[in-house]
Order: sequence, then C-alpha cells, then structure tokens
Amino acid sequence: MEIQRTGECHSCGECCKTVNMTVVRDITIQQHGSLKELELYLSYRGIRVVGSDEKRNQLYYSMDVPCSELTSDNQCRVHDSPRKPFICHRFPSSKEDIEDIPECGYGFPARRGANWQ
Repeated sequence: MEIQRTGECHSCGECCKTVNMTVVRDITIQQHGSLKELELYLSYRGIRVVGSDEKRNQLYYSMDVPCSELTSDNQCRVHDSPRKPFICHRFPSSKEDIEDIPECGYGFPARRGANWQ
C-alpha cells in the first residue's frame, strides 16, 4: 500500500532553494578515484554529497540554487499554472524528502494496523 502524504504547504520555500540530483554511484566514484576525492571536487562547486545507497548504486547530491519562480516571500509564481514542473506537484513524495525541513507542512503519518492516523 502506498504511503499517503498529509498536510499542506506552509510556504517555507526550502524545497525550492536547492537542486537535488541522483547519480550512478560506482561509475562516479571510479571516475574520481574515491568518495573522498569526489566530495572534495564537488565542494569546490558548491555541491554536497548528501547520501549514498550502495544497494541501488546511487549517490545523492544537493546544491543551493533557488528556483527562479520563487518569490522573496516564498511563493511560487507558477503554482497554479501548467508551467509548474511535475516534480514540484509531487514534492514531497516520501518522508525522506522532508526529514531535513522541519518547517514543512507536509507529513507521512505512521500506520497502525489497517488504519491511518
């Protein structure tokens, strides 16, 4: 059963201030010689390695690049328009997406038995 998102956007803007990327772990580390060297290289460009999943062979990057459609009061200029990207409509799609954003108004309640709380 799919976990359902609850809550609503509180316009904290945190989801719109970073770009997150997923790359192939083993190839990327091989290209740089080690994870430590990769992290050093990326740090010079303002990119952080924020996670690693060996089982899925993925590395997760994050960089501080605010969305050009985010206003100074954390509103989205394209929120109710067809120009809003699909990934923005879906965000957050898991509790991991917001675990470092305590201000986020969305949540993923824990299941108890067959009922959602």
